[in-house]
Amino acid sequence: MVKLFKWNRGHEIYLAEIDAEHRALFQIASEIHQAVLTGAGAERLKPMLDALMACAEGHFAHEERLMRAARYSAYAWHKRQHDGVRTRMQQFIGAMEQGEAEDPELLLEYLSDWIKGHMSLTDRMMGAYLRNHERGHAIAS
Repeated sequence: MVKLFKWNRGHEIYLAEIDAEHRALFQIASEIHQAVLTGAGAERLKPMLDALMACAEGHFAHEERLMRAARYSAYAWHKRQHDGVRTRMQQFIGAMEQGEAEDPELLLEYLSDWIKGHMSLTDRMMGAYLRNHERGHAIAS
């Protein structure tokens, strides 16, 4: 079995709160993947997907607050990426609620690729900026 959502230290962006949130997202997504592999139906997957969406929403809001507070110049680009995955998740959950079951494995592969790509570039850039911003404030104080 391929593990789509396996956390490793290479995923860290070195902001403790954000890394903890990323680990939580990986954990929930891994549980969903396991449920899909064991043949779980929509009635079992729906609450799990809702939990993933709520966790992601809280995480995105947190990152977006940090970026706005630090006047991060790539904020709009970063937020567009969040908005894209929000839309895709909402479409999938809506289709599931309507009984138009899309293959959950395809959604999980999309999410796995998205989160790994997003963390390896977009979140690393944000993390570096925020760490430097914090250092600048510490020196100025």
